[in-house]
Amino acid sequence: MDRLTKRVLPTAIAVAAGLLTLIGYLFPYPVLTFVRDQLIRWAVIVAAFAFILGFFNLLRVHLKRITRRRPGSLYSIVLILSALATLAITLAGSFVGSLRPLSTWWFQNVLSPLQASTAGLVAFTLALAGFRLLRGRRTVPALFFLLAAAVVLLGTLPLPGVWGEQMALLREWWITVPAMAGVRGLLIGVGLGTLLIGLRILMGLDRPHSEL
Repeated sequence: MDRLTKRVLPTAIAVAAGLLTLIGYLFPYPVLTFVRDQLIRWAVIVAAFAFILGFFNLLRVHLKRITRRRPGSLYSIVLILSALATLAITLAGSFVGSLRPLSTWWFQNVLSPLQASTAGLVAFTLALAGFRLLRGRRTVPALFFLLAAAVVLLGTLPLPGVWGEQMALLREWWITVPAMAGVRGLLIGVGLGTLLIGLRILMGLDRPHSEL
């Protein structure tokens, strides 16, 4: 019975749910599509609860770091206060109509600038990674990576005159042709990997949902 509840039963439920969802897409009959949509709705609900559990787990980890006075406890305090403030303001704006402007202001003037500053660090991270890669490994892929980062960064800068227009055009071409080709290759690889993992779960070879 213990083996049934820990290994066989979760695997059977996962395989049955996956097969029913897949069959609902392959054979769109009303009954099958209804079952498929219900399973997808349940999956969305489970994902929402997983997100909530992840939020509380984040608080638990950083509270433990604060109580044990580990290095970086100050950042943990700032993170917890920010997370709780964002949660409180969002819930207040959702349930109290008069507080909705406060929620909008918080997202536009606090969260959006933080996201923009974090995205701005990507440029410096790319430049530093390119120089470190070139210093440790002087190969053609390393030179190509550094050239791509330089083109994108220079094309983003507001350079004056003709140089600015040429760099902007070169950046646009670089993003739409070579970079897009690389992204599509990565997406194909991700799709094939996801398909392979899904097939292994449907066949019962991988059991991430069970304890064994």
